[in-house]
Amino acid sequence: MISVCPFPATVPDMTAPERSRLARERLSRELRRLRVAAGLTGTAAARAAGMSQSKISKIENGMLLPSVADVERLVAVLGAEQAVAEELVGLARTLHTRAESRRVVLQRNAHRRQWEIAQLQARATVHRQFLVGDVPALLQTERYMRAVLASLPQQDRDAAARDRLAAQRVLDDPAKRFRFVLAEGALRWRVGGAELMAEQVDHLGVVAGHGNVRLGVIPWTAETGVAALHGFHAYDDRLVTLTALTANAVITDPVDVGEYLALFEKLERIAVHGDELRRLLDRVAAEYRGLG
Repeated sequence: MISVCPFPATVPDMTAPERSRLARERLSRELRRLRVAAGLTGTAAARAAGMSQSKISKIENGMLLPSVADVERLVAVLGAEQAVAEELVGLARTLHTRAESRRVVLQRNAHRRQWEIAQLQARATVHRQFLVGDVPALLQTERYMRAVLASLPQQDRDAAARDRLAAQRVLDDPAKRFRFVLAEGALRWRVGGAELMAEQVDHLGVVAGHGNVRLGVIPWTAETGVAALHGFHAYDDRLVTLTALTANAVITDPVDVGEYLALFEKLERIAVHGDELRRLLDRVAAEYRGLG
């Protein structure tokens, strides 16, 4: 009787790449063990499965991730029990799904994909956003957003500003919850004059009073103990988007999305809220007015 060796449970802080690596090693190891238990050489197994011997060798040594069809053929010719066969085929299917979705999808005018993303965003009931160097579009004043969009031609800038202002109406939907965490640098990065920035910081205090909005800011003086290399926007537990200079990155792998959600929870615990947030915002706004 041939069975699959138990796969050690992953520890909670194991990264997605580490989980994928261990799962792939397991698949290779178990396919090799099945072949040896069946008494077949690599050449004989390759011939029976309709593959080359070099392909079998690469699969068993972890140099090649076999397709789901490859694993189905191999478990059949190697005489694996049904439970074992189903487990290994399922493992291959999971690895391929992860390999495909872990390739961060860069969107440049990919209209169909953008439509699908827009649908997910519209259905999301919990929005989580972390930013390091700027204010979220949903929280921007019109003057701030026009400064951010200043590199666009006038007509495009006007259209983009109208779209952003219209999108902000989602904040009035009581069925949705919004959780924002900003680094203090987002308040300090001057996209315009001191008066404009003071107005923007004041606006953050107003929006923070909405019942469905939770806003936190991580002060420069806070000891974070967390590496947050870039901002991100999470929609429920299904989708994370990142914004780069020339494209948007979309992450849908459940494991990866989970890592971003865990990071957000850590960042939110570090941030200041309530009265402490109000004092921070008032201080920053006053400093801008002093510059003006």
